[in-house]
Amino acid sequence: MMAVPVVKETTGGRRRSSLTGAFTPPSLPPVSRGAFRFHLAHNLLYAVFEGITGNVPLIAVKAMNATDAQLQLPLAMTSLGLFASVFLGAFMATRRKKPFVLVPGFAAGLTALAMTWTTSAIWFLAFAGVISILDFAMRPAVPSIVRSVYPDGCRSHLAGTMRQWSSIVFLAATLSSSILLSLAEKNIYLVIRLEIATAGVACLGAFLCFWRLPVRGDGSEAEAEPAPEPSFTYATLSPLLDRRFRRYLVAFFVFSFGNLFQQGVVPAFFSHNMSLGYVQSTLLIHIIPNLAAFLSGGRLTAWFETATIWRSYALVTLLWGLDPLILSIAGASLTLVVCGRIARGPATLGSMVIAFFTGVHSFAKPGGNTTRYMAAFFLVNGVARLVAPSAAAFALTFLSRQSILLYGALAIIVSSAMFWWNDKRESRKECAP
Repeated sequence: MMAVPVVKETTGGRRRSSLTGAFTPPSLPPVSRGAFRFHLAHNLLYAVFEGITGNVPLIAVKAMNATDAQLQLPLAMTSLGLFASVFLGAFMATRRKKPFVLVPGFAAGLTALAMTWTTSAIWFLAFAGVISILDFAMRPAVPSIVRSVYPDGCRSHLAGTMRQWSSIVFLAATLSSSILLSLAEKNIYLVIRLEIATAGVACLGAFLCFWRLPVRGDGSEAEAEPAPEPSFTYATLSPLLDRRFRRYLVAFFVFSFGNLFQQGVVPAFFSHNMSLGYVQSTLLIHIIPNLAAFLSGGRLTAWFETATIWRSYALVTLLWGLDPLILSIAGASLTLVVCGRIARGPATLGSMVIAFFTGVHSFAKPGGNTTRYMAAFFLVNGVARLVAPSAAAFALTFLSRQSILLYGALAIIVSSAMFWWNDKRESRKECAP
């Protein structure tokens, strides 16, 4: 049985150095230590859910004959959840945050259970899109909960450790799922139903664990006790009035657009261009990146604690852009493809931590502004998710999959340069007399 990381018994806020430091969480005070155990259990169960549903595009392609254009549907539908989060972020700013995670979380589990009854590619992908909507609708509350439960100086590393171990569980779940699918043959739809039902049950269990997180931990008191704002309109618009945050949003939009432009063609690229089966495709799409994330994620997210938000995202997006760039030029070279997927591992984990857990802490003051800044962030992400998959679906009528991968990669690398430029810009200001 796989061992999970042990939380060290200490009241200090930082991790003791050890040989296993790359795979262990930072040291935590008592309340946060107890919360971490339930939070980790939530992440591991949710990784089972994500691992199984991560094979949905492959299932749709291989078992249900989904077209390249249909594969863009879940990505485009996600934008609805992101736009909903804009209003939810403002609404939840002065309210308890946990219900805004629990309600869509349980709804996602029930949606997965409902998903077992269809054999139509378009409906199967539409249900996956609903799950994506619910997943993103809950996310504005997460940075606020992390900020209230855990002390400053360890949050990125803590979130990174949870994602690091989740990546291994995700790896096991998605590999097991793909192996069963490859062996199913005539019973393919029965296996699909059993797997998706298992995912739904795991999702429900994950949010039962999340329910056990404390409302108040060892983190920010201002975050734990939200207070009414004097002007709702000004408070809601305040993130867009922050010039520094606007620069962050612009760079993130370029990254998100480039990533989403090429992301939808990857399953079809492996399945059709490289003629790979379920297990081989899953190894490249999920297993290799998640193994790389597990091996590197702890050190990477510990480094986030000392690096600026700009420098952190510059490295993450550079690694992310290398993956589709290598895929676009690799041809039949499996070695090059594997190198690209290895780069994606730490990029995925690092991006998840910055985007959905702690990145907004670099801009928003504790309190209601945490969810408001996340709402503005998701507004930009929603626009990218609405526009980029649609643009990719249109471009596929006259461009090859390799060309889609190349143009997406170039946009991501441009965003890395934008993050790096902002870091240098702020460094020059700090050094100025």
